[in-house]
Parts: sequence; structure tokens; C-alpha cells
Amino acid sequence: MAYRFQTVLASCLLLLSSSITLAQGNHEDLLKLIDISSSDPEVIRIPIRFHLVQGATMEKKGVSMNMWISEMNVRDEIITEINRIWRPARITWVIESIREVHVPDTPNFVNHLKDITQSNRETPGRTKMIMKVIKTSHHHPVIHNLYFFPYIGETLQGFASFGGRLSIPDNPDGGTMCVVCAWTDKPSGARKPPHKFDLCEPLPFERGSVSRTCSHELGHNLLLQHPDKETQTITKRLMGGKQKGYGLTPDEVALARSVAYNRISTIKTWIAAHQ
Repeated sequence: MAYRFQTVLASCLLLLSSSITLAQGNHEDLLKLIDISSSDPEVIRIPIRFHLVQGATMEKKGVSMNMWISEMNVRDEIITEINRIWRPARITWVIESIREVHVPDTPNFVNHLKDITQSNRETPGRTKMIMKVIKTSHHHPVIHNLYFFPYIGETLQGFASFGGRLSIPDNPDGGTMCVVCAWTDKPSGARKPPHKFDLCEPLPFERGSVSRTCSHELGHNLLLQHPDKETQTITKRLMGGKQKGYGLTPDEVALARSVAYNRISTIKTWIAAHQ
């Protein structure tokens, strides 16, 4: 589901975006978001900025796909389900802001969208193609950024940046970038047209949802990897493998919490340097 990639922000300077809520650089509000919960001092609060990519209409097998996920969907359903999934790790994701990213209707842009629509898991440079049409001028430099994009390729539902290497000594605070689609054809193996990706899914896991994919990709940001299907003994896991589900192993919880603590430290250091 997720592919490692290096985010190149400088290649995304031609698109226009506007914000829905908080302004960039409100450091006092950001500090409040990461305050430890008094009811449970073990809970780690991680701020996240959501970006809704608007204006990227894509065509696939007779279906016209655009961004149908709304700010209300994020606030009322998606973040609640993400936090249900991450509750066993005592990690709470808190919304810093929700932004709209508007893209222009130009011939070059339209061609990029066609290339993305025709792509699959084996298409070289697929993630770079997607990043070319997403403006990142509202990308926060140190907190997590999650972009909702209409469609990212056949049977694909999301991807994430690990931010560098996959070990804490080499990459102590993980990555901060995810992209999740609003339309999917994964359940049919791309044999049927894409359909709107369910926001949430009643337990137990059967097909997946936008919220589960967000939770999975955020796990990658916290350096969690896909388990080895040949050797894994615990199944029904958020990070995939045999019998996908929502579970986190004790080792995954420990790693995610360590990276999350380091990310909070990075955020505080950044705030102190920019006050």
C-alpha cells in the first residue's frame, strides 16, 4: 500500500492553494495541541494538518472522480476513527488545520492527471507524478501532513514518506508526509471501476476505509513497516500482512511511541527557533 519516496517540495510551486482554518505559524496554538492529556499523562498528542486537493477531476472506466471528502468528514468521522485505531498505542492525532489545495486546469496538468489515472504499482515515478500536481506551499515543515487526492493508481490506496532511513538512530522522528485516495478500485483488483472509498468501516475489517488507510500511512511515518507474511505470527494487523486488520503489536507500539516522542521534541525545538 505504501511506497518509500523522497518528497521534492520545490517541484510543486505552480499550483494555487487556500486554507480553511488556522493560519500558518500559530505557534501558541500548536503548543496547546501537543500538551499531554491531564486525564492520561501517557497519551502522546501528535498534530496533523489535512489537505483536501480540489479541482483534480480524473476519469477512469467511465467514472468521473473528484474530491468528495469534506472538512466535516475529516472532523466528524475520519479523525475519530484514526484515533480509535491508534488508541491501543496511547497516541492521539489532533487536527492542527484542514486546508484546501486548488489546482489549475492547464493542458500540462490534465496530462499529468491522465498519466496518474493510468498508473499502477509498477509504474516508475508514480509518486513523483502525483506530487507534481499537489502544491505544498501550505505544507507544514515539522508536523504531519496528510493529503487527500482523488485517485492514485490501480489498486492503490495510499503512500507515505518515511522521511529518510527506517531506524531510530538514523531517523529519530520519522516522516511527515502521506497521500490517501478518495476513490479506490482495490477491492475488485481494478477489474471494476473505482468507487468512493468508505470513510469508516464497521468492525471487523473486511474491505478497508479512508480512515484505516490514513492510520496505516501514519504508521509508516512513525517508521512501522509491512510485516513479513512468511514469518509473522500475529495477524489482523494495521500494517498488513496475513489477514489485514487494525491491530498493533507490542513492538510496533513501542517503536511508534518512541518516534512520536521524538517528533514532539522536534516540533518544540522548531517552535522555539521561530518565536
